[in-house]
Amino acid sequence: MSHFSKIAVKFKDQSCLVEALQRLGFYPQVHEQPVNLYGWRGDKREEVAHIVVPRNQISRVSNDLGFWFNGTDYECLISDYDRHNGQALSGFGLGTQFILKLQLHYINLYLPKIASQIGGEVVETTTIGSFTTVRVSLPTQTIRR
Repeated sequence: MSHFSKIAVKFKDQSCLVEALQRLGFYPQVHEQPVNLYGWRGDKREEVAHIVVPRNQISRVSNDLGFWFNGTDYECLISDYDRHNGQALSGFGLGTQFILKLQLHYINLYLPKIASQIGGEVVETTTIGSFTTVRVSLPTQTIRR
């Protein structure tokens, strides 16, 4: 039985998280109340999540992938097996680069949304390794005294 781990990555925006998962080829299920995650044998686990990628979308030997909303952020619940093995949809789990890929898709959706909420726009995004730099243009204000 594979153990589920909480990953230190936090996601604030549900719609951006769901779309980021969709961009990676998944069809996540969104639940108002948290539901139990299931292991690769179909066994019900004690871990619960609000957003679930069912195990059969990952591989035939994977566990569910979950995101639990703690009132502020979505926390990723991923089995140790899926986090360390293979590539998505290739039959062997999500792989070690999955969280980085998800973060990149998420940030490319989330930052423009936040920038537009404060009247700005993203003008450049550069990713080198695991670091992403985002340049945002904000409107200038003239303060007269």
